[in-house]
This record gives sequence, structure tokens and C-alpha cells, in this order.
Amino acid sequence: MGSRARVYGMAPGRVLAVTAIVGAVIMGDSMIYAVLPSSVSAFGVSAGLVGVLLSANRFVRLASNPLADRLFKRFGVERPLALAVVLSIGTTAAYGFGPGFAVLLLTRLLWGLCYSILRLGGYVTVLEEGRERDRARLMGMFSGGQRAGSIVGVLIGGLLFDLTGRAASFSIVAGLGLMAAPLAIGIAKRPREWRAHRLDTGPGPVKAEGGGEGGAYLSRMALGTSSDKGDGKTPRLLALFLNSFVFYFALGGIVVSTLGFFLSEVLGEEGVTLGGWMIGTATLNGALLATNWIAALGAPILGHFGDRRGRERVIVISAPFCICMVLLMAFPGSLILTLLWLPVGFIGAAALGASTDAIAGDLAPRERRSTVMSRYATWQDLGSAFGPLAAYLALGVMSLTWVYAANACLMAGSVIVFAVVFRGQVLGGVKT
Repeated sequence: MGSRARVYGMAPGRVLAVTAIVGAVIMGDSMIYAVLPSSVSAFGVSAGLVGVLLSANRFVRLASNPLADRLFKRFGVERPLALAVVLSIGTTAAYGFGPGFAVLLLTRLLWGLCYSILRLGGYVTVLEEGRERDRARLMGMFSGGQRAGSIVGVLIGGLLFDLTGRAASFSIVAGLGLMAAPLAIGIAKRPREWRAHRLDTGPGPVKAEGGGEGGAYLSRMALGTSSDKGDGKTPRLLALFLNSFVFYFALGGIVVSTLGFFLSEVLGEEGVTLGGWMIGTATLNGALLATNWIAALGAPILGHFGDRRGRERVIVISAPFCICMVLLMAFPGSLILTLLWLPVGFIGAAALGASTDAIAGDLAPRERRSTVMSRYATWQDLGSAFGPLAAYLALGVMSLTWVYAANACLMAGSVIVFAVVFRGQVLGGVKT
């Protein structure tokens, strides 16, 4: 009972507030993924432009993540976060009324900027307010809160869209997003107990004392400064960034974007009959994708396990579950086993994500937290943005089997590099 209370117990007020804010305003973004592909004509765009709209917010984050970092340095966390909430509610409403591709594209780009601010605000708030021994649990709570909002956006938003139409449904979901407004206003007013955190006020870049130009370049990639300050964090940060990129590329990019294609290949477009009920391929795809978000709701529990048993160990243990999932998709000897293993793989991904977020925070120097976490988020976005493009380009020259097999090999190589770089922490006895 005591252990369960620690997992689900109260988090710092700022962490709970930011988690609730992001969960409320992310509903509109998740809803667009559910309704745009199936109702293209209602939005006045061609089917060929759907992919552009759904990926635009990811690509813009490659530029907006560093911008969010600069905003936090200049204004602290609170004011940019409050502005992002207001703009996010506006983007959800715009989905319901935007007349054509150009307006929708601008709206998606604006949402990408907002999400960069919201996500980085969540990361920094956890690092500033949480205790180191609870860091993975709190990161998992922040991640799970986002996914809870996504689930509501997909389920409620899709139902409202079918019942009330485009304009009314997005207006209602934008109204639900207004639940975040009081919290955002409270943060922006900055009462004493919610003081502003002026970030990265430490010394600026200094000349590297060793490692030459190459070492300075790698240090800038990881820490945003040309000096590693002799603490050896640069190699570990780069290994962590690489591992995060690969798993976002492989799972959030390739697996999620090709799951429907995989099901149509093995089941056909009609679907499968289970217990006398015909389940369509699209329905089954949606249900399986939903398990990905549902698995993220358990991230606080998985993060708590990482806090207690070692975050690096959790990554090394959970990665094989993800790799096994992809291998079963590459060689689906038993379709039932493959489908049953998908949620297991998604749970492994949730565990990996919570611990990876926490390790990034462990390695980020206090005076450069927003910069390091911004770079960490950008590596994730690179993976999730380029994964679908790489998958469908590869399918033009090779079968789905080889795409998944290569994907599994890439993940295995990445986690081996991670285990070697973090071998002291994986084996125990060495603190990150």
C-alpha cells in the first residue's frame, strides 16, 4: 500500500498544473489525427495533402524547440507557457473554421510552436520542482497526462465530429481546452509560491580546454556550450540523444505510421472475423494504436520502478520488448501472437520513455536545463518526423519484412551503444 501511494501520490503543484494544462490543450491536435484522414472532403483539402498537414507540426518543431529555449531564457517559464495555452486553444478552434489548405497549414505550424513551449515547460518544471529520486515518476506523470488528453481528444472528438459536424465539434473541444486557462493565468501572474524561473543564467560558452574542434562541436550538440567542464556528460548525453532519436524513429515514426499498412497486408482491407464479429482493418488499427496511448498512462508506475531500480537498467531491459515487437511484425508466423505482443511492446516503449526523459534531466547542468532539454526534444522530433518518410520511401524498393527487420537491427545497435556508454550505471554502483 505504501509503495502504491508513492507512485500515485501528490506531485508538486506546478508539475500537476503543467500536466493538466498540456493534457487539456493537446485534445485538439489529437482529434485532427482522428478525423482528418477519414473526412478529407469536410476540410476542403486533397487527400495528397493530408500527410503534409499531419507532419507539418513535427517538422516546425526542429526550429521552434530552440526558439522555446530562448523564450524561456528571456521571460522564464510562466509567460511563454500561458501564451502557448491561449494560442493552442485558438488553433483547435481554427481547425473547425479554417477555409482550405493554407490556413490549416499555418494552424498546424503554430501548434508545433505551441507544443515546443508546452513540452519544454513541462520538462523544466519537473526538473525544477521535483526531487531527483522521483524524477522518472514525475516525467512519466507528465507524459501520461498528455496521452490522457490525446485519448479524450480521439474518442470524444471523433464522436462529436460524427454527431455535430466539423465546426461545432472543434468548437466544443476548444471549449474543453479552456479548462487550462485558469491554471495558465495563475502561472502567468506568478504569485510568490509560483515564482518565475529565469533559466540558463550561468556562464556562457567558453573555449574548450581539450578535445579540439571536434570535441567542442560535440559538446555544443549536447550542452549548447563548447566546454564539457570536465564532467564527462557529453558522451552520455549524445548516446542518450541517439537512443531517443532511434526509438522515436523506429516506434513513433515507422511502426505507428505503417501499422495500418501491415494489417492490410496480412488481413486484407476487409479485416478479420473474431467470435462471429467482423472487425474492419481500420477499426483494428485504431484500437491497436490506442493501446500505445493507454500504455503511456502507466508511465508513472514504470518511471517509479526506474527511480528505484535504476533508470539505465530499465532502458536496457525494456528495449528488447520493443525490438521483439518489431521482429514479430517482420516475421508474423502467428498473427495472434503478433497482435497480442503489440501492447507489450508499447508498454516497453512507455517505460523506456519515462526513464530516458529522467536521465536527460539528470545529465542537464542546472544552469543549462532548458537548452539541454530543448536539444533532447529536437532529437525526438527528428526521429518521429523522418520515420514515416523513411518507411514509405523504403517500401518503394523493399518489402515490409525488410523494413521492419532493418528497424529492429537499428534499435538493437542503438541500445548496445547506450549500454556500453552507460555500463557503470547499468551494472550498478555508478550514479548518473
